[in-house]
Amino acid sequence: MSLEKIKTVTLADVSINNKGEYGIGASAVDYSDELYTYLRITDINDDGTLNKNDLKSVDDVDAKNYLLNENDVVFARTGNSTGKAYYYDKMDGELVYAGFLIKFSLDPSKINPKFMKYYVLSKDYKGWVNSMCTGSTRPNINAKMYGNMELILPPREQQDFLVNILGEIDNKIEINKRINKNLEELIKHIYINWFEDFEPFKGNTFHDTKLGKIPNGWNVKPLHKFIKFQEGPGIRNWQYVEEDGINFLNIRCIQNNDLILNTANMISKEEANGKYAHFMLNEWDLVISSSGTLGRYAIVRKEHLPLCLNTSIIRFKPLHSINHYAYIYSYLTSRGFYHYLLTMGSGSVQLNFGPTHLKQIDLIVPPEDVLKRYNETVFPIIEKIVKIKAEINKLTKLRDTLLPKLMSGEIDVSKINCDLE
Repeated sequence: MSLEKIKTVTLADVSINNKGEYGIGASAVDYSDELYTYLRITDINDDGTLNKNDLKSVDDVDAKNYLLNENDVVFARTGNSTGKAYYYDKMDGELVYAGFLIKFSLDPSKINPKFMKYYVLSKDYKGWVNSMCTGSTRPNINAKMYGNMELILPPREQQDFLVNILGEIDNKIEINKRINKNLEELIKHIYINWFEDFEPFKGNTFHDTKLGKIPNGWNVKPLHKFIKFQEGPGIRNWQYVEEDGINFLNIRCIQNNDLILNTANMISKEEANGKYAHFMLNEWDLVISSSGTLGRYAIVRKEHLPLCLNTSIIRFKPLHSINHYAYIYSYLTSRGFYHYLLTMGSGSVQLNFGPTHLKQIDLIVPPEDVLKRYNETVFPIIEKIVKIKAEINKLTKLRDTLLPKLMSGEIDVSKINCDLE
């Protein structure tokens, strides 16, 4: 690509009104279909997508004046999340952006607006954010600073190719995420049908327990008598000098019910085989965050290994039989268990729970034949979810590998086949 065709512009140059606008200074309220959805910094994933796990609403007479529109991009302006960015996708519904976000409305005559969606994932953008925040006790980038941010803008043809190619990958990722969301909801529905409404067992006689009426032959047991759980150790949070270090989990690694590994968190192989050997994870281990945002969970896949458990993460696995796996997964990802975490979690600064809290929980334990039938019904769905998550991870890596090459013009985009079917 000819260097003469590359130009440097500022974000303000390619924005309508040549400036950014701050969001509404209103408090979040519980989510309601009758109110606008509130977009906060915490609702933006590191990859620039919307985190739909804990959405809130906004109840303010001025909220409609802060609705995001097509071609809008918002940036986090303060705190440890400074630099996080979200390009508005109308498929996410109507969103009102909060006061700690700054909106720029991109001018499609000056830039392909979706180019910005990918630019904020680039090393150039992340390097700029780091340079602006270095030395600051509380990072902050205001609207003027964002407006002055320089963009290395390739020709419009290159922008369009980049958007089309990466857009195809993102579309496939989004389709896979929706499939998995539906599969996860299906598992929840089956679990409720079997173990809360007892629909398949309505012909049985029931008896009273501390957890209510359950079918005869079923029991109530302490959680630790049925499920094995283990809390991680406290591992230092810095990158080991060896290139072949072993990843260890922290809370930020669990996103959207999956593991997003961070190579900045590593231990040596000697430590993995030594003092931390007892905490090395295995395929199919279920891990759940136990501090901060409680209840985020993920299944460890083969591609994640070797991987070490760390503090604020708890590993769960069957204590007696692999046939119990689907029931354990369904219970630990259920609304009922999440409610336990919220009511039992302690901590003045942020909620947290641990083995002491878990040992106070009782759960319904069906007979072995019921557990086996449930596992035969649900485990194939869990396997499908895990397989799709692995595909999402591969597509994400492909997108992130192509991104810098497409931005620089290193790849001849006219010869790329975008068909991902």
